[in-house]
Amino acid sequence: MSSLGIDIGGANLKVASKDGWEIIYFPMWREAERLEGKLREIAEKYSASKAGVVMTAELADFFKSRAEGVEFIAKACKKAFEDVRFLDVEGNLKSDIDNPENFAASNWVASCRFLLEEAYRNFLFVDMGSTTTDIIPVTSKIDAAKTDFERLKRGELIYFGVLRTPVFYVLKEFEGAPLCPEFFAITADVFVTTGDIKEEDYSCDTPDGKGRSKEECMRRLARTVCSDLEELGEEKVKELALEAKWAMIDRLSEVIEHKSKIYGLKTVFACGIGEFLIAEACEEAGVECRLISELYGEYSKLFPAYAMLKLVEQH
Repeated sequence: MSSLGIDIGGANLKVASKDGWEIIYFPMWREAERLEGKLREIAEKYSASKAGVVMTAELADFFKSRAEGVEFIAKACKKAFEDVRFLDVEGNLKSDIDNPENFAASNWVASCRFLLEEAYRNFLFVDMGSTTTDIIPVTSKIDAAKTDFERLKRGELIYFGVLRTPVFYVLKEFEGAPLCPEFFAITADVFVTTGDIKEEDYSCDTPDGKGRSKEECMRRLARTVCSDLEELGEEKVKELALEAKWAMIDRLSEVIEHKSKIYGLKTVFACGIGEFLIAEACEEAGVECRLISELYGEYSKLFPAYAMLKLVEQH
């Protein structure tokens, strides 16, 4: 029987094995009651009896508190696998949840601990997924805050990603018109329009329940300024998408530059489905960027899950 590394997020289940990986869209806010069954399917598919698990899904509003979420997720994991190891925010692998708060939002810890065990030192770890971006300073140890609230305050967590972020959050106005605070379009629409991701990479729900073609993405983007594709025209919508993209790059670049100066770091390790954006932000910030994909291949897309796979195998 084999081992798995699993990152249980609010929108996706990320699974890493020695033979491959997969990212499964699983919106926890409406699918939580199916979690145990889905994990059993994964265990059977990979013939796995052992799993290393990290999570961020405890924040889903299905749960009344993060502690309740952690305990719910842990219970489902223990029913699906014979042997489970959970990682707390201090980097400890444990078979039991002794204090639920210590296991919330722990996926970035797995990545950083693994890189430290691989003998990497003095870097800024940046992981951009579908929803959020982690910016973690690492010297000879992990120097980040231990809760999402504190990380938000310190700029170690930016709540935007490549797919699920409402466009009005990343771009405030276009040609003097403020973007509408309505759920008209998301960043997946932006990056399909700019050509940075393909239609099949748009793995989450669309805001209007319609398709993921470039034209449909542009129609949603036009709505963010109370317009239609025919009114704005394709070129203007493409400009809007590019401005949203560069607003994200500018914001990320500012944080990378700031954190690098504070900790005296000269190198960024970049991973996640937003690796391409991190690379552009590093170029703008004048910081060296090392792509996890060049070191560990496509496991970069779900690096915390891969890190947990390696950690449970080694320990």
